[in-house]
Amino acid sequence: MQIKKQIILWLVATLLTGCGAMVPVVKVEEFSPEQRRAVADVAIYNQTQLIGRKFKVINIVEGISCKNKVWDHAATKSDAIFQARYWAQQMGADGVANLQCDHPRGTTTTYNCWESITCTAEAIKFE
Repeated sequence: MQIKKQIILWLVATLLTGCGAMVPVVKVEEFSPEQRRAVADVAIYNQTQLIGRKFKVINIVEGISCKNKVWDHAATKSDAIFQARYWAQQMGADGVANLQCDHPRGTTTTYNCWESITCTAEAIKFE
């Protein structure tokens, strides 16, 4: 009977705390103001803004806002966009184009999140 209680307590603790997100997520609140500005400098471009400008697509970036633990902040579109811009900035991109965000998802075993929002974009570099 004692072992059964211990197993139940372990399961409850694991469900409440999570095991960590299975996706790369940066904690915005841990960034200095300078680091946040650097990410904000990665502009978001629509197709009209790119007419006549020469650029190359470096890579596709994916930003995921993940509420991994019960007490974490809710997943937001703005955080998912920040994540995508951060990964583009890490690649040396000048901006992102064709930004698209999914609808919020509930619990996912793929990401190990209580809720998540994913945004994808092309990381671009001007010539």
